[in-house]
Amino acid sequence: MQLDMVGIIVSSMEAAVLFYERLGFQAIGEREADYVELEHAGIRLSLNTKKMITGIYGYEPKSEGDKIELAFLCDSAEQIDQLCEKMKTFGYVLFREPWHAVWGQYYAIIKDPDGNLLSLFCNEKGVVGNE
Repeated sequence: MQLDMVGIIVSSMEAAVLFYERLGFQAIGEREADYVELEHAGIRLSLNTKKMITGIYGYEPKSEGDKIELAFLCDSAEQIDQLCEKMKTFGYVLFREPWHAVWGQYYAIIKDPDGNLLSLFCNEKGVVGNE
């Protein structure tokens, strides 16, 4: 068994696609559909409307609580800083400004339009295990 895809449930496909494209992903297929995949090497990422998920589950998915966090490995601290500044200029919320985490990574956490937490991180050189 292998993890193949992570699906993100969204209230507004338009707002979600715009957010993820601004973050650096490219939507594949029709942007107005109830299901849109994001171009990403490795594990597939999909955006799924609440309407579609309700049809599958038989009930509307709950949108409360911090149940899962996606973490994206970035190339450098500079890339993280640039992404955070860019996303703030568009009005998105940084849940946690970039910081040097004690576990040896440069880390920031941003919220998508549905309040999902996304970590942006890179490994810092000079920290044991990160050379």
